[in-house]
Amino acid sequence: MAALQGISAHADPISDLSTGPYSGRIEFSSVTPPDRHLYARKLYSTFKDVIVTADILMPKNIAPGTKVPAVIVSHGSGGVESNSFDVWGRVLNEAGYAVMVTDTFTPRGVKETNSDQGRVPYPAHVADTMNALRVLSTHPQIDTKRIFNIGFSRGGSTAFDTAWPTWSDPINTDGVKFAGHVAMYPGNCNIRYRTDDREKVNAPVLVLLADPELEEAADVKVCERWYDELIAKGNDIKYKEYRGGRHAFDTLNFSYRWNPQTTSAKQCDMELYMTMKPGSGLGNNVLNVKANQPLTRDTWVPVMKDCTKITGGSRGGGNAEVVQKQVVIDTMSFLDSLSRR
Repeated sequence: MAALQGISAHADPISDLSTGPYSGRIEFSSVTPPDRHLYARKLYSTFKDVIVTADILMPKNIAPGTKVPAVIVSHGSGGVESNSFDVWGRVLNEAGYAVMVTDTFTPRGVKETNSDQGRVPYPAHVADTMNALRVLSTHPQIDTKRIFNIGFSRGGSTAFDTAWPTWSDPINTDGVKFAGHVAMYPGNCNIRYRTDDREKVNAPVLVLLADPELEEAADVKVCERWYDELIAKGNDIKYKEYRGGRHAFDTLNFSYRWNPQTTSAKQCDMELYMTMKPGSGLGNNVLNVKANQPLTRDTWVPVMKDCTKITGGSRGGGNAEVVQKQVVIDTMSFLDSLSRR
């Protein structure tokens, strides 16, 4: 399945799919919050409106009156790439799932954020995913209790964060929540904006991680330390490493790719606990864990910039024989187990 091939454009933003179009390219309204704190604290006056695009891929031969499960795909720092369609669009459609691939970058005039994550504020990715849920839940052939979020890298961070009320609730979805989340090789482990001092995940989360010896975008062991802490607090989170798998291990069209300009948070180990009150500052318990030093509003940004500076390139890519097939099996097993509940 070629990305976007044969998909027609729709002229106007859509807020309700109840009368169609039921598949193809759509546009819908979203927002661009300037930063995580303003987004989490719901300071809506700071958000900028934007029209984003998405492609809805429906499975074939849906029986009349049947509602199918669905997956919203959150792309990575390279934008919408072939894995969204050639792997997940195909596999999920064949399994009877609808798929909605949302493009956070192109409508904002950005091709990629590998070399500069600040080109698109991170919470815009979360807001787009939640607004996609809002729109897709009006589709007459979609079961609103079985909509899932899958994401890759930066989108993997999004798929992880949309499980938490702090990041899901600023967008009004009329009470619809994701039924589960699959975060593949996420990048948010090393700089953690935590909320687990007051809340738990809305739905089960599966995190699929690259080989700790081969992952160049994040420190897998730091990720696992964090997940263990969250699990100990009663959160339904599972994770798995794929030995031999690099970043972007789910792809089909390249077994190895060198990205000459990319940032990485692998050298970081920082965290804060978000505070929701406007004007309450950076957060609570703000710490550079790696150096065991407290951080302030003035020191947080310099430390973050220093540990995420351009790395000189990174390697990634799938391995269809060893890793990619198992990733598909594990993901579908997780989704199917939740769909049968």
